[in-house]
Amino acid sequence: MFEILQHTADVRLRVSASSVEELFRDAMRGMFAIMNPAMENDRREARLEIESVDRTALLVDFLSEVLTRSHVDRVAFDDATFESMTETNLRAEVHGHTAARFEQDIKAVTYHEADVREVNAEWQTTLVFDI
Repeated sequence: MFEILQHTADVRLRVSASSVEELFRDAMRGMFAIMNPAMENDRREARLEIESVDRTALLVDFLSEVLTRSHVDRVAFDDATFESMTETNLRAEVHGHTAARFEQDIKAVTYHEADVREVNAEWQTTLVFDI
């Protein structure tokens, strides 16, 4: 589950989920909800391997890599399959469709306010996107 929040010059996204994998997947879906793509029918996939210093950095790096591939390949990703995930690395395949255009351009995923944490058996974070 994700919720898009107002922020002065950027866009904030609050995400909560029952597992870390679901948190990462919903954060990616929320990012593309902000971008509001005009999707085409052809299906696209990309394989990712990411290593970071901690779980929060891993999420930011994951979203940054997905965002970069989205810009380069004009793809809006809507699902992810995680082969493996630890606190500092992941291997995944992301799935989506070619995008004719994006209504909103996200320039970067920031570390501002990002903090992946477990609260009462629920994983949560807030993300700020530079638009």
